[in-house]
Amino acid sequence: MPLDDILNRHEYLQKPVYCYVVLVKGSGFERCEEKVLNFFDRYQLVRFSAIRVLRDSSLSAADRSFRECLDEAVRKNRGILRTLIGELQAENVTTLEDLNSLGQGYRTKLLHVVTHFLDGFFGIDTYFYNLVEDSHWVSQTLYAAIKAAPSDFWLISLEARI
Repeated sequence: MPLDDILNRHEYLQKPVYCYVVLVKGSGFERCEEKVLNFFDRYQLVRFSAIRVLRDSSLSAADRSFRECLDEAVRKNRGILRTLIGELQAENVTTLEDLNSLGQGYRTKLLHVVTHFLDGFFGIDTYFYNLVEDSHWVSQTLYAAIKAAPSDFWLISLEARI
């Protein structure tokens, strides 16, 4: 193995791993995988040095455990959001009026991440991302569409490194 490959592999192993689950609409795993990789390739807010799609951990909506896994992924996002809001509250940001005197720094960073969860921008803190609706959640309309055509939807699991 060439030295560059060894050094690159070592560097890769030292970077933290971020795990994500992405809901995608497409005809089969390969097409959904391609959509996810294209999304991250074009996305400008977060850039990964490496992404590995985990086929064995990905799941078609035709699978009996799909809805349970999807709901759990959304719950994880809700938990992350609750934690971030709790951190804001611990920093004495408890009302909208408090935003008037919020200086730049840690508290504004927390607020920034919270708003990304709410406005649908994928961020490093995301666990689940709904690529169909560009959201961290799943609408009732989309749940109905998944139920009507389960072979068209996948949860794609991946690991990424910055």
